[in-house]
Amino acid sequence: MYIFQEIVTPILLLLMLFFLINSKWFFNSTTISKKVLLVGFAIKVISAILFGYLYKSRTLSGGDTFMYFDDADIVYQTLKIDPFIYLKLTIGINDFTPVPSYLLPYTDAMHFWFDSSNYFLVRINAIIRLFSMGVYNIHAIVFAFLSFIGTYTLYLFFVDKVYSKKMLQFILFGIPSIVFWTSGVHKEAIVIFALGIILYNLDKILKMDYSKRHLFFSFFGLVVLGYTRIYVLAFLLPFMGAIIIYKRYNSVKASIRLFVLVAFGLTFSAVLFDYFSDKHSLVYEFMVRRTYFLNSPGNMTFQVAEIPHNIQGVLMLLWEAIINPFIRPLPSDCNVFWAYLASIENYLLLFVLMILIITANKKSIYNNPYAVFSILFGLSILFLIGLIVNNSGAIVRYRSIAIPFILIGFCLKGKETKISSLFSKN
Repeated sequence: MYIFQEIVTPILLLLMLFFLINSKWFFNSTTISKKVLLVGFAIKVISAILFGYLYKSRTLSGGDTFMYFDDADIVYQTLKIDPFIYLKLTIGINDFTPVPSYLLPYTDAMHFWFDSSNYFLVRINAIIRLFSMGVYNIHAIVFAFLSFIGTYTLYLFFVDKVYSKKMLQFILFGIPSIVFWTSGVHKEAIVIFALGIILYNLDKILKMDYSKRHLFFSFFGLVVLGYTRIYVLAFLLPFMGAIIIYKRYNSVKASIRLFVLVAFGLTFSAVLFDYFSDKHSLVYEFMVRRTYFLNSPGNMTFQVAEIPHNIQGVLMLLWEAIINPFIRPLPSDCNVFWAYLASIENYLLLFVLMILIITANKKSIYNNPYAVFSILFGLSILFLIGLIVNNSGAIVRYRSIAIPFILIGFCLKGKETKISSLFSKN
């Protein structure tokens, strides 16, 4: 029975998903071969399983992935007692007090009842637990598949906008850190899933080639993203708004001005929100998260500026927020083999990014709304990471969402680069 659960069932699920991907009814874009899709999904599955193994063996520090899994099992076990409790814990609201007495034994045993973002991952795992038989690798395969859906729909969103389809395929399916960190049982897999379905379906709507299904999935993706990483949604919405305005009024010049205007509008709105809100404060939320990292030292923690009390402190904080997400992990931050690999890959990506920046036609990027969207969206995420996070390992994971957008932003049509001849346009 153990062999069947731990080995046979994951293999059966994997074969079923391979068949689904290879079928003519789904994942049927003619711009990417089935071979690339199958290999891309296989790499994601391997990454997801390796992700769990490295955390279980404590090669990687932090155990949220197994906390999600264990909390979901607590929720699942309530089915044996009262299916209503299972439904209440899976789709009902959380993070409230007092907790009803009939829920208290379960919420006390869980880690994330009072954290809506993390508890959303528990909900997803509780649903997967209905058919996983408690096998972690089945959860890993499902998360890898959700991430694959997101990656594939991101590909569909960008494919008619890029210089080279092969380059786009490599960025989304081939960069090791991006594939690894967005495939495991963690938030990044769900974020990629949500971003993919939001942007793909929004693009269909803007092209007036849509149905109610596209409207539904756009809204569904926004809800999923909001529950998973609210700050990514906060950056996405204004930039999406700028794209919608651009398309609506068919603007053809200086698109970056629109995005800058939207960014200033967002900042002004945030200041007003903080000023007039009695219960919520974005500055407070920022301080709570930054304090959490400062008070949670790990193997790859590095020193950062304290809370600034003068202009020099503010400038130092801003400099670190800009530079750290790009240069970390430094070799001096590393203490295990995997960390050194991450450091080497990071400098290779920096080298590629510098080539793209140097060779890009700045005017074309300036006037390309999708390039501006991708680059500013990615940079916004990196800047927030730099403000909050002082751990190189966490930075590598969090920025796996931002880096693809920045790289793709410099590979979009409408610009000439000296390196474009290296890549086939097909």
